[in-house]
Amino acid sequence: MSPSATQHVLIFYGAFFPTAPFLSRRAKRLKRTEIVAKMGIRMTSTVELSVNEIGVPLSNLLGEEGKGFYQVLEFFDEIRVEIATQALGIAQGAFDRALDYARQREQFGKKLVDFQITQHKLADMATKIETARLFVYKAAWNYDQKRIGPKLTPMAKMFAGRTAVEVADETIQILGGYGYITEYEVERFYWDTKITEIYEGTKEIQSNTIASALIGKLK
Repeated sequence: MSPSATQHVLIFYGAFFPTAPFLSRRAKRLKRTEIVAKMGIRMTSTVELSVNEIGVPLSNLLGEEGKGFYQVLEFFDEIRVEIATQALGIAQGAFDRALDYARQREQFGKKLVDFQITQHKLADMATKIETARLFVYKAAWNYDQKRIGPKLTPMAKMFAGRTAVEVADETIQILGGYGYITEYEVERFYWDTKITEIYEGTKEIQSNTIASALIGKLK
């Protein structure tokens, strides 16, 4: 069961909800437990929701009865673009800091950016980010055209998430010991990137979805 929370309403999707109902956040028998100890994204609230024998009136029906599954598909098509965008933003932020640091830091009488190995790292990072950007923009445009993207959207999320993790990791390597301390904040990027490969469908689920779209098309 996967809840989507707005300010006052909770919308429930999942295997047990072929029809999508919504509940007030103040509904009785709705338990909300705050999750504080997290690896990353600590600036956002994460909660565990549990329900116990809650009756949902027909007036709380969203969309058509029995169409909840298709609403879920549309929901994931939108939210996965948003997660891909989040990953892209983190990757760009990490890269910008890596480039700035490499331009300023001196080792053995030379700027870090003058070493070929650093140049290659930066070139690889920039290439991955621009590729992810094309993926994300195309997936976003596709959604704006009201097209469900069973292949493109998971591709964008999976690639952007992987790019964010790899770029954040390489940024720490470029900064060395400074990359590991909070003063330079790139360590926070590293912790925040991993969730983009997990929530709203893990990278393994994205691979399954892409493969299903490809195989179905080939048959």
